[in-house]
Amino acid sequence: MSDQLQDLLKRVYDEGVAKANAEAESILSEAKSKAEEIINKATLEAENSLKIAAKESADLKKNTDSDLQMAANHSLSALKQKAIELILDKAISEKLNNTFNDIEFMQKLIIETLSAWKANAGTGNIVISESMKPQLDEFFIKSLKDIFKGELNVDFSPLMKQGFQISPADGSYRLSFTDEDFANLFKSYLRPRSKEILFGN
Repeated sequence: MSDQLQDLLKRVYDEGVAKANAEAESILSEAKSKAEEIINKATLEAENSLKIAAKESADLKKNTDSDLQMAANHSLSALKQKAIELILDKAISEKLNNTFNDIEFMQKLIIETLSAWKANAGTGNIVISESMKPQLDEFFIKSLKDIFKGELNVDFSPLMKQGFQISPADGSYRLSFTDEDFANLFKSYLRPRSKEILFGN
């Protein structure tokens, strides 16, 4: 009887062990399958993330290169423009300064301009740079007023560096003959040619 019980216990034990082993094997197999699935999924996600990162990096590089090129072109263009302005300032300003400091020339220019003005507009105002005041005697100012039979208002402005401006009595518009006006006029004609000479087309 004891032997039979021993056999029965051994069989139950063996079956339990076999069943536990089978279940453990199944759990391990399932865990291994899930682990492979997780690894595959993580690998795929990592590859996708790397592709996205590589594309974003390439886009960023492209955009950065484009921005740098644009900034370089803008800086070069600004530098060229500045060089042209400096050269024109030197060439034009010096000559204009000499011309506007020639009091005889300026007197003739004022008289001829006002004579032409009177023929077309009649009465008016003239504002002359205050820097010219010491060189324009009372006789000259009187002769200007005589041209207009006393109907010319003559003022001097400290705000005007060199030259003069004329306007009708109602002040509806103004014609300006200052050094800056002439400088801007000459520069507008000389700037394209200067650019071509200095930098080509």
